[in-house]
Parts: sequence; C-alpha cells; structure tokens
Amino acid sequence: MIVNIVCLLMVLLIGYWWANQGLFSAIIHLLCVITAGALALAVWEPLTVGLLLKGSFFDHYAWAFSLLGTFVVALLILRLATNKLVPANMDFPRWANLVFGFPVGLASGVITVGLLVIGLGFVQSQKSLMGFVGYGRDQAGNVRQLDGMWLPVHQITSDFYGLLSVGSLKTSHPMRQYYPQLDRQAVALARDSWRSGRGQITMRPGAASVQQAWVCPDRCVVKVRFGRGSRDYGQQLTLSASQARLVAAAAGGAKPYVAHPRRWSQPVKDVGDRIFSFDDASHFVTTIPGRESADILLEFPWREGLRPLFVQVKGARIDIRQVETLPDCNEVMAGGAGSGVSVDEAQLALAPAIRPAEIRVANDIRPVMTSTNVLPGTIKQQDKFLTEGIAMFSRDRQQYSRTLRIQGFFEPEGTRVVQLDVGRRNAATIFGSIRANVGERAVPMLVDRDGNTYTAVGYVHEGRDGTEIRLDPNRGMTLDVIPPLPTAGNQKMRLIFHVTEGATIVGFQLDDSVVASCNLYVPEKGVPRGSSGTQAPPDEPGGFGSDPG
Repeated sequence: MIVNIVCLLMVLLIGYWWANQGLFSAIIHLLCVITAGALALAVWEPLTVGLLLKGSFFDHYAWAFSLLGTFVVALLILRLATNKLVPANMDFPRWANLVFGFPVGLASGVITVGLLVIGLGFVQSQKSLMGFVGYGRDQAGNVRQLDGMWLPVHQITSDFYGLLSVGSLKTSHPMRQYYPQLDRQAVALARDSWRSGRGQITMRPGAASVQQAWVCPDRCVVKVRFGRGSRDYGQQLTLSASQARLVAAAAGGAKPYVAHPRRWSQPVKDVGDRIFSFDDASHFVTTIPGRESADILLEFPWREGLRPLFVQVKGARIDIRQVETLPDCNEVMAGGAGSGVSVDEAQLALAPAIRPAEIRVANDIRPVMTSTNVLPGTIKQQDKFLTEGIAMFSRDRQQYSRTLRIQGFFEPEGTRVVQLDVGRRNAATIFGSIRANVGERAVPMLVDRDGNTYTAVGYVHEGRDGTEIRLDPNRGMTLDVIPPLPTAGNQKMRLIFHVTEGATIVGFQLDDSVVASCNLYVPEKGVPRGSSGTQAPPDEPGGFGSDPG
C-alpha cells in the first residue's frame, strides 16, 4: 500500500508541476528525461563493472549509484542546456497547458519514478521495498509474480527503453536482449537472497566463470566456477534461484528466452557431489566454508532450437562460450561438477617439510595486545575478533580489560584460522629466489588432501617498529601486498588462512609452485588439536546446499 501511494503521488505531483509550467516546457522536459534515461541505462553496466565494483563495501550500492547518479547528472546538464538554447516559453491557452501539459508531465513522472524504483531495487537491503515485492520465490521455490503495483512505473520504464533499444535507439547490444525483464530484477529478484536480503546481492563478473554448458531437449545445464570474490562478505556463497538466470539469444527485436534454475549439483562436505532442487524457499546454493572455489551445475528449463547466450548471477553477466548438445542431461547432473585441483604428490615428496611449530590451528593475534576502545579505525572487529583492514600495533604489552580486549582473528562459520610462518628462515618462506621466480602477483595458498585450495586472507608482520596486521578476506593476498623482510632474518611473517573444518592440509604453494609440505589436520571448533574428529551427515535436502550455517 505504501509504495503504491508514494509512487502514484510522485507521478501526479510531477505531472501537475509541468502542467503549470506550460505545454511547451513539459514537452522539453519529457525529451530531456527520455534522453537522460537512455544515457544512464547505456553507460550503467560499463560504468558499474568497469569502475565501481572493487570488492569493497561500496559494491552494495554501486549499481544504484551509477544508474541514478548518471540519470540525475545527465538530466541536469540537458535542462541547463535547453534553458540556454530555448530561454522563452511558447504562449498556449491556460486550458491547453492543463489538458495537454498534464499527461506530458505524467509521462515524465512515470519514467523518472520508474528509474528511481529500478535504481533503489539494486541497493543491498531487505527483499521488500517499503513492504512491496513484485517478483520473488513462493513457498514452493517457484520464481513468479507475488504482487503488482497500481501504476507499474518500473515495468513501463523497462519496457519503454527495451523497445527503444531495438528501435530508434538501436545498438549492437540492445537492452531488450541483454538485460531483459529489468523491472523483475529490480523488484525484487536481485534482492531475493538468503534470509530475505541478508545475503550479498552483488558480484563482480570476474568472480565466476562458465566452464561448460550442455543443451538437451528440455533443459540446459551450465557449469559455473565460483571463486573467492563470489562469497558473501568474504565468507560463503549463498545463491537463490531468483539471483541466477539463463538468457538465450534472440533475433531482431524479439524478446529473449529467460529461465531461472530448477535444480543444482554441488559438493557437500564429506559426501561429494549431490543434486538438490529449488523446490522450497529455504533452499540455496551454498559453497563449503573456507574453500577457495566451487564448481556448481545449474539446471535450467529449456526449449529446443535456442542458443544460450549468458548466465547472470547477482548482476554479473557471464558469457557462455562452449555449448555441447546432448540427448539427455541426467548423466551430466549425476556426474557432478567436480572441484579442486590435482595434488602433485611428486612435488610434495621433494619439497621441504614444514615443522609443526611453524604451522598451527589458532586464531590468536600474538604478540599484539589491544582492545576495542583503542583499536585503530583502519581495521574492523566483530564481537572482539578482527575481520578486515590494516593497522600497526606498538610493542607495548599493556593490559586491557577482558570485556574489551580483542580476542583474536574472526573465524567464519565452518572454518578455522590456520597460521603459517613464512619468514626467511622457515621451510615455507615466500622470500628470496622463490619470490623472484613466481612473480609479485603469485597467490600464496594452502592445499588439502582433496586438492582444495585456501588463499591467504591476511598476514602478521613483526617488524622493527611494531606489529602490522592486515586482513582482506574478500580478495585474499598476493605477494605484492605482503611487505618484504630484510635478509638479516630478524623479522617474522605469518600468513593467515581460513580453512574448512575437518580438512587435512598437505602443502603450501605459490600459484602452482609447491613450496613446502606438511600434514596438518584442522579440527572442528571445540575439538582439541590432534583429535581425529567426526563429521555429522548434512541435513536433507541440501546440507550445505539448503540453509547455510
């Protein structure tokens, strides 16, 4: 009710305002609004993807900021230009201004408010917009229309610019075919995430890639590899059926085929690949906590004779380049996506062994002692555990109240913190000739027995002037952001990793180059180090693939 009243009042007020300004002014303003909207939509995706999505907190607002910001700036420039070029108004009778100027003003209001609703639909927030949810998943997990507006300004605006994109404003990548059903995405498929909006709704295109696609008579299966950047807030990927869609190519001005997934296959901890269905509103694709990447098979309903063009996941458009035609896709789904890399046993056997004292499962921040009330603003904490940022701490061993003292590094659910000494005198050193051989962009990572990798999320540098802590779980570490150590060997460096509970770490490497070997079991929280531990079977239907822990 609220959103309907607000949108309707805004459109009426805009129409009334321009009716009083005169028919000619209303027409000029409508042309400016249409042009500004077209410009904003044209540069929306390139601007957001190319400049604004950096893996920071601003990503949650980048899509809305770029669309609405560009529209406002373009409209302001156009209005200033037209006021200079056409300084005088045309004199129409009062009745003509009201009778004809009002509907022209209403058209400006519909487009303006429509773009506003679309822009606000891409802000990280709860699923509903002032209590309104246009499209989403019902209790059976089906993606459908749940409610409608009295005046569907967002749909009218989307359809209008969609027609322009294949008509008078035709481009090589028209909006009608490359961003169909924009109104549905905005209200509110993009925000239909885990726990009604608590899951992340934005993903950078480079965070995922399509490995292969299979087309069958009644379905299309797409294998998507989700990397570190796809994880919600650097912890664990959650993905609803609303947030993923497959778009097929369309010829000319035809509407493309759009489908949301019905089933998926994913690895489940200690079980292997399993198939799950999006047949309940509580079912989500979720990666195993801590693992660097995951291969997920998404199954979409399909029609014969079409060609899959791309999948869109949380706003990220991922092109499909390899397509194979099969008579039946059941075998593909049953085979699973597979994940992990092959463990090079030969290299591990030749690599120096990491001493037990140099690698440990622990989330302490020693030798640092600090508290929440003196913690620098450049580093964040959650419940007295450090999460992300960078800060330098002095060597002073000042005592702090236990209620305020920082307890250690934050451990995302289902993971443990593993710390590895990588100084010049350690077996797993990242300095000297090995650093020169692999290059400054090499990624330090741990590898477990099953070939799953875990990129370093931070470091602890004990230097001459104090101890520096840096954490970046969203992007991880590369060698170029890790400070060098002097050849004297009197400074220490530890890398911080988030590793899945129950994993056995067998090696440390820089990209594909094995540096050192080890044999470290990572127990569950509450299980003493060295205990074999056990893993409970996942809850049906999805375990990790239904509701993330």
